Amino acid sequence: MAVWLETVPALLQQLDVKHVAIATHSAGTIYTLNTLFHHRSLLDPKVPYVAFLAPYAPFTHSGATLPTIAAKLPTNLLNSWAGLNTFINTKIVPTASWSGGIISSSAAFLSPSASTDVPGAETSTSTTPSEQYGFDNNTAKLISKLSHKYQFAESMTGGNEEAKLCLRKCNDADWGEAADYTSCVRTIAVNEAALSNGNSAPTATKLRVEAHFAASDIMSGKRGQTFFEGCWQSNEVKGKIDFASLTLAETNHDSVLVDLRKGALKAVFERIARLGKQRD
Repeated sequence: MAVWLETVPALLQQLDVKHVAIATHSAGTIYTLNTLFHHRSLLDPKVPYVAFLAPYAPFTHSGATLPTIAAKLPTNLLNSWAGLNTFINTKIVPTASWSGGIISSSAAFLSPSASTDVPGAETSTSTTPSEQYGFDNNTAKLISKLSHKYQFAESMTGGNEEAKLCLRKCNDADWGEAADYTSCVRTIAVNEAALSNGNSAPTATKLRVEAHFAASDIMSGKRGQTFFEGCWQSNEVKGKIDFASLTLAETNHDSVLVDLRKGALKAVFERIARLGKQRD
């Protein structure tokens, strides 16, 4: 986490990017909370915006099936996660299923009976290759096929470390301020109130935070959603941050990101575009 917090401002400075909106998926929640805590100035001062897509909630709060089971595995066994994941997604699961997401396809294979916390969510995306990539059908299918091939052609071992991070098989310092979601969000809210009260450069509008949840999420489940929403809806946070939450029908942990029809990404970018016009 320390490396992340040092790298992001340096990278944006190198790119001459002063302000950003943040959209984050799954375990990116951990990094985004820390970014909000330490680098709030990276957001646009007039229209600050953050979107969480299928935000990951600690399994101790969510009780979700997959992470709860995985947390019982020995740490050294998790060092094989990337290899197993690659094998499943390249040798067993067809590309059509993979297009719905790496995590969902692997989880469904490993534990079919527990592949969702809410039944009925689709595994694959409803977006056609042509819609996904903006080319004619044949070209789009080729892009889809090659992107799948090339993604797994390189090392996926970083996934081992992310798995250990999500399962807290690491030092608490690796989670930074997000080691306690509730406390972290409350402090973020206090900082927002200070900005609004003129203790620093005031913002024209409150920080807008949106949480887009999947209808069925094997990584966080409904309890995880309730916990995450509660962090932003507590009395200590209300009134300081403009928080909104919605659940997207027929989506799972991955398709809430990659499905351009049913997922959240299109709406998020449209929101950012509207905020940009509002700012101007």
